[in-house]
Amino acid sequence: MKQVPVVSLLLAIAHTSAGLLILIFSSWFIAACALMPVNFNYMLPAVIIRALALVRIGAGYGHMWLAHHDLLGRTTVLRSELFSKLKDHVLHEKAGDVEKLAAQTELLSSVWVGWVAHQASAVVLVILATGIVTQLALPGTLAMWVMAGLWLVLTLWLVVYGLNQSAKQTAEEKRFRFGSEHFFNSSSLWHLSVSRRNPHFASAPGLDKVWRHQFATDVAGQWALWLLHGCAILALVALFAFNQDKGFGDPASLMVPMLLLSITDWLGRSVTTAAHLGRYRQAKSALAQSGAIALPAIHDTQPMGQIQLESFQAVNVLSGIDATLPVNGLVVLSGPSGCGKSSLLKALAGLVQAKGDLRFDGDIVPAGRRKGWVYAEQSPVLLEATLRMNLVPDESVQSDRALNNALSQFGLGHFSQLDEWLGQGGRVLSGGEARRVSLSRTLLASPKVWLVDEPFEGLDTGNQQYVAAGLTAAAENALVIIATHVTPEDIRRSADQWIEM
Repeated sequence: MKQVPVVSLLLAIAHTSAGLLILIFSSWFIAACALMPVNFNYMLPAVIIRALALVRIGAGYGHMWLAHHDLLGRTTVLRSELFSKLKDHVLHEKAGDVEKLAAQTELLSSVWVGWVAHQASAVVLVILATGIVTQLALPGTLAMWVMAGLWLVLTLWLVVYGLNQSAKQTAEEKRFRFGSEHFFNSSSLWHLSVSRRNPHFASAPGLDKVWRHQFATDVAGQWALWLLHGCAILALVALFAFNQDKGFGDPASLMVPMLLLSITDWLGRSVTTAAHLGRYRQAKSALAQSGAIALPAIHDTQPMGQIQLESFQAVNVLSGIDATLPVNGLVVLSGPSGCGKSSLLKALAGLVQAKGDLRFDGDIVPAGRRKGWVYAEQSPVLLEATLRMNLVPDESVQSDRALNNALSQFGLGHFSQLDEWLGQGGRVLSGGEARRVSLSRTLLASPKVWLVDEPFEGLDTGNQQYVAAGLTAAAENALVIIATHVTPEDIRRSADQWIEM
């Protein structure tokens, strides 16, 4: 939704303009009732005031309905665009992207209702008020122009000040996220910190500086509003002081004092929100920047007879391996923790950079991801959604029988309620259950090559047998490569190839 919400803006302007006209017209009407003769037509001004009140109410409700409808629509579009940018990408800093999704999309979407509408309305109100006073040549015309100029100067200063403060606040937020990530990564060492004064351990990062900049922005708007109000009072005193001799015999003369006394009502929102433009600008800048790292392209080349690895390794592993793998069967990568098993699987999947040669039937294949090669990680990501959505997140058509069979193959036959909610407010899965749901999901994807990372870690003997049987069955029609340092007896007997790392 890139277009300007013209109707919503016009309704906001109509709402505030009707309110100002009610104030101006009521000021005249009150004075006229006191000064005019008994044959004065009271009915017509009363009808006009009521009509303006109806316009104000109708425009106000219409603006709020359209503005919030527009806000929700823009938030939806921005979040959809943010998700689309993550396709074929991997997140480097998840905390920053969560903040983009949760806060900055909503903040940017609200710029029209939260900032533009207030400033546009204020411009129209200032023009309307000064125009009417000037046209009628009322006492205090100069004071109204001075106040209009003061409002403009304050607004421009607040915008510049807000841009500066929001830039500093954003920098402090980045420092906080960076510090928090490193602080929590060292949580296993917290018990070594005997006291908070220990110089060898950094204290927990705080948001004090972030709140300080945000508070400074809000306070600046409040001080500007008080300054505007104070100057309006001074202008009102000067107005009465310089017009003592002339008096205010004309009922319209009451308009300027009423406008000055209520200036914080009809210009208050624009002054207190002017400095917030910086927040919207920073949110827009943050959404334009992507911290996601692009994954390699997907290649459709598939082996017909065999797969050869020649000094093949992930770039962060010291040594590669040489091996010839079948296109079907069960292959076990065995070795101690930290020897590079997981990195090798990711390199085969094309998720990380690799060195060495990967050949299909003797031909070198280009680096990148391969269609039909699925990496099942040790700590899988599950959605807070139904079991069905976790099994087929792409919403492909799968029968309930197929879903139940996939669950049963990995020892989850008791998960019979496919529409049961997983996560907060529903069934909370253990690490082993989550891993088996992930393997069931992999089975339903019908991959040509399974790259399974530590499937037996943390499972009891019975569940290890379920997983071993499920992987052995999958190896009848696909290549299943398992990286593990926990090897059940069933896998030892069924493995077609064993690679020590």
